[in-house]
Formats: sequence, structure tokens, C-alpha cells
Amino acid sequence: MEHANRLRSSNALFWRRLTAHWRYQCDILGTVFDWIVSLYIFVPGLLLGGGLYRELWNSPLPGWTQLLPLQAVVGILLFVFSGRVLLFQEEADVLFLRRQGEWVKGLMIRGMVYSHSVSAIKGLLATFLALPILVRQYDITGIALAALLVTTALCAWCANLMTAMIRSSDKGWRKHVKTYTVRWISFGLLTLLVTYGIHIHAALWAAALILIIVLFLLTRKRLAMQGTFIADVREDAKTRIQLTEKLLVQAVGKPPSVRSKTWFMRKSGRLFKGTAEKRLADAGLKAILRHPENLALYIQITLVGIPAVWLPPLIIKLIVYIALVFMFSYWLSTRWTLFAKAEFMHVLPFTNQQYHAAGILAIRVLLILPVFLYSLVAGLTLLQGGMGWLGALVFTALAVMVVPPIMSWSVYKEERDSEED
Repeated sequence: MEHANRLRSSNALFWRRLTAHWRYQCDILGTVFDWIVSLYIFVPGLLLGGGLYRELWNSPLPGWTQLLPLQAVVGILLFVFSGRVLLFQEEADVLFLRRQGEWVKGLMIRGMVYSHSVSAIKGLLATFLALPILVRQYDITGIALAALLVTTALCAWCANLMTAMIRSSDKGWRKHVKTYTVRWISFGLLTLLVTYGIHIHAALWAAALILIIVLFLLTRKRLAMQGTFIADVREDAKTRIQLTEKLLVQAVGKPPSVRSKTWFMRKSGRLFKGTAEKRLADAGLKAILRHPENLALYIQITLVGIPAVWLPPLIIKLIVYIALVFMFSYWLSTRWTLFAKAEFMHVLPFTNQQYHAAGILAIRVLLILPVFLYSLVAGLTLLQGGMGWLGALVFTALAVMVVPPIMSWSVYKEERDSEED
């Protein structure tokens, strides 16, 4: 009788916290969306989306679906099935609830079931949208489709629980490395199952049975973990405010992280030696690359530009190449301008001409890597063998020497005119 009362009390506490969690999420959405106005957008969008979805069933599939391998579709489904595990632990529980072990375990079990249910709902909605491709493109129906969904869901649940355990027990870079490793391993295992067992129903159901056992063992291990209460509370808080964080980042931007020591090019020394312009270019180049958003965008533009130059035909390839070089140079010019106009730079005795010369030097150095990659792709696709490499070097030298002064001249001219006034 006492055990039943405890279970009922734990259940009531879980539903109270779940209701509070959803009320908080609705309040956050209510501060951004007007529900009446949203209906005027949602209803036409639903009708339009329904028409497009019907065309996927009745009309020939778009050409891009033939370029999409089954493994990519399953990877997208695995990503949608993935998510965080909410255990509904709160800081105040340390005062009295920690002594009630059954209450805590009851909350954690219900939290894991709730988290798995939410990820399953998301995955089923994504599967419903991808169903025309799965059925018409890959001929996956009936038992094969059910086995694929069950296996994908169980694989995602095991990965979700393992990453939650890692976040609660590890810190620093080890936590990030382990979580990414778990996600990639789950994707690799699921890809192997889909590649070699999609038409062997017994193999998928056997894998699902193994994953059920793994999920049960992981759940027992999670319940038996000790000394992770503070970390559990911290991870639950992060999960609750995920929506708030995303909305605030969209509204005001992400605040920059403050570091006591730089982590990029920490022991590089001076890249340029000699005149004041070179020392200023050295400082500006490092400042641009040490900014996390600048570095991420620098890498992204470089990587995205490679297939953009590689895939198009001859004339389009040249146009895209020239546009990418000018766009990259202009973006680097804006980053240099932000550095040069910072408040702390006003105390340094540099002239406008020195800022201009230093900026061109820094932009040229930053352009070398992406422009060389673009030129190499263009050269090897337009020419053959050594001529392609020679063309890449020539294109790189021309682009690096000619484009930065052109793109920075407008900024320099505007600053020079204001200085004369």
C-alpha cells in the first residue's frame, strides 16, 4: 500500500512538472507569435503543403530524389528521431526528494519515456513527409518500412541516452568528442543495416531486438549512476531553455564568449616583421580568425565554394569563380573595417593610409587558401595534368593581387573623405 502511494505521488509530481514545462514553452512562443495571425499563415500553408504532398504521390518524383541515396534519407530520419533526454530534476530536490530514491527513479523513468515519445512523434512526422520517397523511389513498404522505423527509433533512443549519460559524467572537450562519436557510430551502424539488410526483414527485426536489450541495459545503468545530480539538473535546465535560447539568439544575436587566453594561433609569434603596416596587418589577421563566428564563416564559405566551382559548366564555372573571389574579398574587407574601427584602435597612432595598406595585406593573406582551392578546382576541371596546376597558381596570384585593392577602395575612399572634412 505504501509502495503504491509513493508511485502515485511520483506520478503526480511528474505530471505537475511536465505541465509546468509545457506551459513555459507555450508562454515563450506566445511572446514571439500571435496565435491569431499564425492561423492566417498556417491554414494557407497547410493547404499549399497538402497540394504539394499530393503531387509527390501522384506526379513523377522530382529529379533531385534520384540523386538522394537511401542512406541519406535514413540519416535524416535518425537526426529527427534524436534529441535530448529530460529527467525532470530540479535544484530544490536536493533538500528533500533525494532521500526518496523511488520517487527519483520514478521521475527519471517517466522522463526517459517522455523524451523517447517526443522523439518518436518527431520522427513519425518526418517519416510521413518522406513517405512518398521511401515508397515510390526505394519501394520500402509494409513490414520493411515498419522494421526500418523501429530500428531507426531504437538506434536514436540508445544514442540519446548514451549522450545524456556522457553529458552528466564528463566535462570539457572529452564530453563533446564522446557525444559526437556516439552520434556518428549510431549513424554508421544504421547505415550498414540499411545497406545490407533493408530487404531482409529478419535482420532488421533482429537488430531491433538487440537494440531493445541495449536500451534496457542503458536505462538500468542510467538509474544506477551516482554523483550526477548537479549535472543532471544543469542538463535539464539547458533542455528546458533550448527554445528560449534559440529565440533570443535570433533576436539579439549570440553573445561572444570571453576567454582569458586565445586558443587559435596562441604561439604563432609575428607573421609579418618590419614596417608598422605589417605589424598592424598581423594583429588584424589574428583578430579576424580568433573570432569564432568569423572563423566558422570563413571555413563554411571555403567549403561551400568548392562544389560551387566544380559542378557548373564552363561559362557558369568562371562566373561563379569570379563572384566567389569578389564576395570573399568583400566579406574580409568588412571584417577588417570592424577591426580598424574598434574603439581601442583610436588610441594607436596609425594613419588612414597605413590602415588601408595593412588591410590589403591581411585580406590577401586570408584569401590565399580559399582562392587557391577554388583555382585548383577550376584549373583541374578546365585543364589537364600540370597545366591545371599551373593555371591554379596563375589564377590564385592574379586574384590575390588584383581583387583586394578593388574591394577595399570604396571603404578607404569613404574614410579618406571623412578625414579630409
